[in-house]
Amino acid sequence: MPTSPGTALKDDVIVVRDGERALSLELMPLREGVARGFLHASPRNMKLSDASRTKLRDDLTARPYSKVLVLDNKHNLLRGALQKSGWRLTRAIPTKPSMQCVMMTTYDLPMDDSLFDAGGLRVDTKNTDHMHGIEVDLGARKAWAFYTDDGTTARIVCEPERRLGMMVASNTEDFEQVARCLLEFLAMANKSWAVFSMDMGRYIRRYDPITMWRMTLDRPIGYQHNVQPVSSSNKREAVRLFSEYYDETKLESMFRLRRMRSDKTFSTFVMDGGFVITRLEGDVGLIFDIYVSPARQGEGLGSELMKCAITQFAGRVTSCYLHTSYPRAKRLYEKFGFKTVYSQLGIRLDEVVLEPPRSR
Repeated sequence: MPTSPGTALKDDVIVVRDGERALSLELMPLREGVARGFLHASPRNMKLSDASRTKLRDDLTARPYSKVLVLDNKHNLLRGALQKSGWRLTRAIPTKPSMQCVMMTTYDLPMDDSLFDAGGLRVDTKNTDHMHGIEVDLGARKAWAFYTDDGTTARIVCEPERRLGMMVASNTEDFEQVARCLLEFLAMANKSWAVFSMDMGRYIRRYDPITMWRMTLDRPIGYQHNVQPVSSSNKREAVRLFSEYYDETKLESMFRLRRMRSDKTFSTFVMDGGFVITRLEGDVGLIFDIYVSPARQGEGLGSELMKCAITQFAGRVTSCYLHTSYPRAKRLYEKFGFKTVYSQLGIRLDEVVLEPPRSR
C-alpha cells in the first residue's frame, strides 16, 4: 500500500515522496527572486498523485522565487504537475533567432582591422577550420559568432591553450546581442549546452549561466566501502538507475551499460539506490558520473560511492578529476580533498522557466 506522500526540505532541496516513488528538486539561488532547479525523479516515468502535486506546488510557492530555471524531464513531469494550477512554463532560450543570421565559417570573415574578439584582441583565424559560425545582421553593423560542435554541446571557448570558439565585432556593445542570437540559433539546432569561457560571462549574464567546475584530487587513497562492480546480480539495478539519471528508456540504458562494459577503460559500480562510473585515462582517473536516486537521498550513499570511486584509482593513477555543476555535490567532493582547478560557464539550452500564478 502506498504511504501518504510527504515532503522534506534539506539543504534547499525539495523531496516529494509518494510510496516508493520520489522526486527531488534542488534549488540554487541565483539572484533576488530567481533560482535554478536540478530535477531527478524515481522512477523515470513516475506520475505524481494529486496529494504529491499539491505538496510540490506548496513547497515551490513558499519559496521566495518569482522564477525558477529548470530542465524538465522528457515526460514533462513539472509541466504536468504545475501548469493546471496556473504556473507558467516557457522556454528560457527561444528556438527562433530574434535577429537575422546566416551560417558561415571563419574563412568568410572580412579582413578588417577594426574587428576584434570578445577579449579585445585582433581576430586571428589560424587553426579555426574546426569552427562553425553565424553572421548576425545588426542593421548598421554585422558581427559574428563561432563555436566548436561537440555533439549536443557547442563550445565558445577562446583561450590561448583552448581555441574552441570566438565572438567577433567592431563594437563591444554588439557582443551581448551576438551571444543572444547564437544561443537562439543553437537552441533551434537542438543543442543541449553552450559552454563559454569565464571571460565571456558579462555577455551572457542575463541567462544566469551555470558555473561548471573541474576538480582534481592528487594521490587518491583507498577507503572501506560497500559498493560492488556491476555484475549479473546487480545489472537490473544499474539499468534502472541509468534510466533515471540519463532520462532514457530502460532499453537505451541497457545498451549504454553494454557499451561501457565493452570498453575496458570504464568501470561501473552499483549499490541499492546509486551508481558511480570511473574511467582510466593513462595515469589519470576520471570520475565519469555519480548518481543517488531521489528515494535514497540523505542516507550517505553519495559518500559511499565517492569512497568506491577514489579506491578504484588508489595506487593506479597519480591524480583523478571530475566535472560538476551541482553546488551541493561540490561540497561533498571538497570533503574528500578535491580542489577546483578550472571553471567554465554553461547555458542549458532546453531549460524552462517556471513562474508562479500572478495572484501569488
